[in-house]
Amino acid sequence: MKPHRRSWLTLIGFLVVTTLASSLVFAVAFAGVTAVIGDDFVQAADAPQAESTAPERGFSGIITDARCGPKHSSRGKSAAECARFCVANGSKYTMVDGDKTYELAGDSEQISKFAGQRVTLVGNLNGETINVNSVMLQAENGRALR
Repeated sequence: MKPHRRSWLTLIGFLVVTTLASSLVFAVAFAGVTAVIGDDFVQAADAPQAESTAPERGFSGIITDARCGPKHSSRGKSAAECARFCVANGSKYTMVDGDKTYELAGDSEQISKFAGQRVTLVGNLNGETINVNSVMLQAENGRALR
């Protein structure tokens, strides 16, 4: 009797194809599960975040705008007028305290009243943004005026 060489090759080919097919099925299943789990994480990240739970604190500095910073190219305008003009044209209010600059978020009308002046702000710091709750003008001696 002659050995069947073809049957051994057929068996090895069958095992290779079966292994590759089952690997493909597992890969597709794991990719699907990962996509579902990943989608849940993306939806959680896109959900609106609660307001900062950082405690309120005071910040002192000069209210200006992001374009000009502490040095205004006034062209006949005061620092307050320049800051308001720049904000009206797309810039954002900022507060400069020495070498630190913070973006200001909050009631822009309230912030606008104090543009170009040294103030004390009360609010929450979130990264480089102060969520302003109140603004007080500072006197020359550094104390806040109400």
